[in-house]
Amino acid sequence: MENSLPLTSDPACGPGWPRASGVSKINLLLVSRSPAWFHAVHHASMMLGGDVLICDARKALALLAGTELHYSHLLVDRNDAEGLLDELADLATEFTAPETDLLVLGSADARRPHIRVVPAATCGSVVEALRARPRSYDGPAMDRFELTAALQGRMIETRYQPIIRIADRRPVGLEALARLNHPERGTLLPDRFVPQIEDAGLAAQLTSLVSARAFADLAGSFLTGRDLRMSVNFPLDVLLQPAALDRLESQRIAAGLDADRIVIELTESRPVDDLPVLGRSLERLRALGYGAAIDDVGPAVPHLAPLLELPFTSLKLDKELVRQVDDTEGVVTFLARTIRQAKAKGLTVVAEGVETDAIWQRMRDLGADEVQGFFAARPLPVAAVPIWCDAWAGQAARRA
Repeated sequence: MENSLPLTSDPACGPGWPRASGVSKINLLLVSRSPAWFHAVHHASMMLGGDVLICDARKALALLAGTELHYSHLLVDRNDAEGLLDELADLATEFTAPETDLLVLGSADARRPHIRVVPAATCGSVVEALRARPRSYDGPAMDRFELTAALQGRMIETRYQPIIRIADRRPVGLEALARLNHPERGTLLPDRFVPQIEDAGLAAQLTSLVSARAFADLAGSFLTGRDLRMSVNFPLDVLLQPAALDRLESQRIAAGLDADRIVIELTESRPVDDLPVLGRSLERLRALGYGAAIDDVGPAVPHLAPLLELPFTSLKLDKELVRQVDDTEGVVTFLARTIRQAKAKGLTVVAEGVETDAIWQRMRDLGADEVQGFFAARPLPVAAVPIWCDAWAGQAARRA
């Protein structure tokens, strides 16, 4: 089911609802089979001067996962969500600027107190909801007690961003990313809680929790048969702990996964002070069969050449740098040199931050092997990954 409604006239929306003026352009994505909701949303959108695309829940997931078109609001009829309401809500939270505001059509759900509700299938009710400002959950930073509670409970969740091979546009991997679903603050992106967790000395707990969830999902029903590898972020101080590698190995064995399907990404903002110690940790990791990646490589990474002498298997280019590939000649020079150096050592080069087709083509021309970024997909809940994979395969077939 998919319809696009060009809205050009002003329907009778009832007394007291004149055509709005000064309202920002709205672009609605509607998931509903109800004629009542169809007409209410249709009329409200016409009044506000917007557009509506109507589709089923799986199609909505595929559309939100990419960036071809931004939707100001996602309106979901709970009766037609096909069990994917949580996944649709997750994707809506991945948008930061501009935001996609999720509205549930019908009654509220006590399990999802942060999701706003349109209670009645009337034009007025829909207009009121569209005009309202989304809730803001900004507040003071979480203290250590809250952070510890988050790590011990079910607040930490995982999302997965696909990694695509440039040569054949085939998905080859996923990067596991953490989210914190706070009962009062809503779903928080990593920059809102990961630095606090690391400052509190809780990075090892977070890493262990994310890797366990990622391995379980890689072995689970949603990803079975997809032949994908899984990348998990390890801060430097965690990677250097022998106990952390022991936990990693136990989790992998418990999930029944081969080590060569897992890549450990070294993430660290400060310089590596002791290369021999890091080298020994990497040698143990590689002896067990894991891949190892240098993450976020840019000009700020000192002494890259010595790092390339260590037993890494891949190098990931900093996303902020990749986004500037069409703007700055110095960036192009750095990227080209770094790619040459990495490939001379036999490393696979992954370009993060690929958000447009033009950036994809530039990174291909510079010699990158794989890409990751919003051009292909946003970070996805695990149930959305197979839906996105099927949609991406269809796009690749049309391009062939």
